[in-house]
Amino acid sequence: MGEKYEKKDNRVILPCGYQLFHSGKNYTISSYVNAGGNSVVYQAYYQDSLMPEKRHSVLIKELYPYDFLGRITRNSEMSLDVQASARGLFEQHKESYLLGNRVHLTLAGEGKGGIAENIDSFEQNGTVYTILTARKGMVLSELINKKKEFPTLEVVIRCMQNLLQTLTLFHEHRLLHLDVSPDNIFMLEPRNAQEFPTEMLLLDFNSVYSLEHPETYIDDYYPGKPGYMAPEAVLHKYDELGPWTDLYSATAVFYSLLASEKPPKDIELSHEKELISPYSRLLLHEKEVSAGQVNRILKKGFCIMPKDRYQNTAEMLADIHELEEILAGTIRIPVCRKDERVEDAGKMRKTGRMPRRKWFVRGATAAGALLIAAGAFFGGRISYQTETEMERANTELDLSKFPIETDDSVVLTQQDVRYPLADRSYMMDVQVQTSSAVRIMLKDYTHKRDTSEVIDTYSLFTFYTGEDDKRGWQNADLTYDFFYTEDNTLHMELPFQDPNHFNLDYVGVIFQNFNYDESQLVLDITRCTLVDGEGNEYEMTDLIGSHLLFFDEERWQQNLITTQNRDYVKTFDDIRGGQLIVDAQVGYLDPLLEVTWESEDPDIATVDDRGRVQGLRQGITTLTVTIRDKATGEERSTQMLVNVISKL
Repeated sequence: MGEKYEKKDNRVILPCGYQLFHSGKNYTISSYVNAGGNSVVYQAYYQDSLMPEKRHSVLIKELYPYDFLGRITRNSEMSLDVQASARGLFEQHKESYLLGNRVHLTLAGEGKGGIAENIDSFEQNGTVYTILTARKGMVLSELINKKKEFPTLEVVIRCMQNLLQTLTLFHEHRLLHLDVSPDNIFMLEPRNAQEFPTEMLLLDFNSVYSLEHPETYIDDYYPGKPGYMAPEAVLHKYDELGPWTDLYSATAVFYSLLASEKPPKDIELSHEKELISPYSRLLLHEKEVSAGQVNRILKKGFCIMPKDRYQNTAEMLADIHELEEILAGTIRIPVCRKDERVEDAGKMRKTGRMPRRKWFVRGATAAGALLIAAGAFFGGRISYQTETEMERANTELDLSKFPIETDDSVVLTQQDVRYPLADRSYMMDVQVQTSSAVRIMLKDYTHKRDTSEVIDTYSLFTFYTGEDDKRGWQNADLTYDFFYTEDNTLHMELPFQDPNHFNLDYVGVIFQNFNYDESQLVLDITRCTLVDGEGNEYEMTDLIGSHLLFFDEERWQQNLITTQNRDYVKTFDDIRGGQLIVDAQVGYLDPLLEVTWESEDPDIATVDDRGRVQGLRQGITTLTVTIRDKATGEERSTQMLVNVISKL
């Protein structure tokens, strides 16, 4: 048929304005909503019989199976043509579609919400159509793709409560949905235009699995959505399916609402203490215990073993309700719960030390005056205050009370922060029970390089970004791999071609370890030149030096960033036609240098030899780092302050 009709995968969807006539009503297609494994859903309307100027909104579901061989097509009359070789496939899908309708009618009859009422089903155009009541709205995946972010954690909670209450209906009838994902959640337009949508309908019942009659399920045609399927569903382990399978998917939806993106691959295998950072948009201004509760729900819902997950919707709803009460202030719980202290104590008995929290600060507090809750200073320590005292006016720190010795040739920078700690009087803020890391750069460090081994599976690229530029880094897809240079050196030239008019925010270099393992390297940046649109050259000296980089499976990417460009150029217009030129070389750290860290007061904060700092209790302590050249015995040493603050 003609190309004027829109396609989704290889299916031609019904155009806007197309009409279906049945039982005296004309149903007019107004928009495409979503396509699943065996059906396509549209938003439509029909006119009121007595008041034709009034319209009733409905959803129309069309049986239109996806066949990757393209044997099920739509002709110019909008009817489906099914080739003989696909007839068996179509009939199986039809049987599943009608079973889904029966389930739909059963659950909608409960009248508990979350499921659209099934008005009617009929055959037309060589297929089957189902009419469902629903007011206007859009699928959750479209909401996320359009960057319509949930405004508050409270709104996310209401949305999750509605989803779990709908799943309760399925599970009460010994049914599993098995395809809970943003593609199958239809967010109803709020009755108040000023509000964010929280009411929803669960769509696509064609993947429903009956625990009473598992033989009716044709899983070959319903693979589910990657990132939203529980491990047992992915592996087709039918004997392990249960309500916990849908609740894994519900947890993935919860993650998507919080992060505005799909869960990362193999999230259930993650050893991160925090799957959602306390510094993320929705948690940044909430109590620390709120972030803890969010991550406890995620960790339990994403457990790889079904027995370790939520066993029913009531369990998950109880934890969601507790989160709601924490936000409302109706209950108070400690930041570190009893079960976590027991777990830590067990690890201490086995290892002789408390485990490190894998919590990472995503960009510390802004540069400028350092503020701390009012309190008395004694012996370089901050005394504890009552809640009433902490609510009083903040007092600026007198850093003269904390003398330190520094070496300008050793530049310390907090992980992924754009300015050296020297710009903040060598002070780094870390919150209690969280951690961060300090990166070291040596100025004027010369050394021999061992080029006998090629540094492969590491990559490097240069980039720039603009203020308020939501697209992220601009790198012209120029990624450099050390595997291609036998001497492990690189010369990089990044052209400035962006036609937009943003202010230039910062430039930098990103180094990635695709082994995702522990390794220690020295990245020597010998040149970092910004060339503007008129050909003027400016050296980004902040990045020139020997960067000591420590990688592990969580910190596999190092972002080396500077805002020094602001001293010379302001906008993308200033640099268009220019370029960023970087010369770099890399080698392993271990043959060259020995790095040791020490905390003056490990009761306040600890630090390991990789520069990872753990805040334990409120106070200020001094960290000392010593770098010894193994070839010459030369040592460099510098100090910094760690200010451990409360998040409450």
